[in-house]
Amino acid sequence: MPSRRGFTLWEMAIVLAVMALSAVLVAPAFARLGTEQPRAAASALLALLRDARSSAIERNTVVTLRLDPVSGHYRADSSGIRGSGVLAEGTLQLDATETLVTPLPRLQFVFRPTGASLGDTVLVRGGQQSVLVVVDSWSGVARVDAR
Repeated sequence: MPSRRGFTLWEMAIVLAVMALSAVLVAPAFARLGTEQPRAAASALLALLRDARSSAIERNTVVTLRLDPVSGHYRADSSGIRGSGVLAEGTLQLDATETLVTPLPRLQFVFRPTGASLGDTVLVRGGQQSVLVVVDSWSGVARVDAR
């Protein structure tokens, strides 16, 4: 039996088909590279707002969340029939390219036991795009709007 050298036509066709399929699946991700929304800060802020709203509903208290847009330091306080106190305190983690843009020196969000809220709007700027974080005053649900 003679020794076989190289690849057959079928083997080459299968390899080319797999490479073409991979290129088709990866091409959209490369097209969006660099134009992604600033997800880290916006996601962290949305999670913080969601937690504050949930605490207000679960504890049947008013939860006030204050956030320094420069340092990212936040504090959530609760006040209700049984008294008031600090719920959470910490620092919002921002990437080096992300900033919170607002004319206010401090952002404030107040969540009622019904879920309704009063809150400020903040622009999260990072990379090439910016997103606006808005809290619906009727439902208290925070959302991100592309800018």
